[in-house]
Amino acid sequence: MSAKKHKRKTVKHSQHMKKERATPSLLSRYPRLFLGSGMLLVLIAVLLLTVGYVSDARVGLSMMALFFGVVLVIFANSALPKANKH
Repeated sequence: MSAKKHKRKTVKHSQHMKKERATPSLLSRYPRLFLGSGMLLVLIAVLLLTVGYVSDARVGLSMMALFFGVVLVIFANSALPKANKH
């Protein structure tokens, strides 16, 4: 293979690889925001269960808030940058 053809192929391949790079998601950009919102959902779920008259609708709403809050906390905790210990 000639040198010019080899250079053309490497340039084309490097541009192709740049296009396939994934953009960072909102969770990986703002993990502390999602950690806070997950904790807020867990707090709302606990308050819905403990304060006032407990009906079936409130129990269902609190279970959904608890589930989504815990999932958000787990994913946001995994997306937080790890601190280096020396």
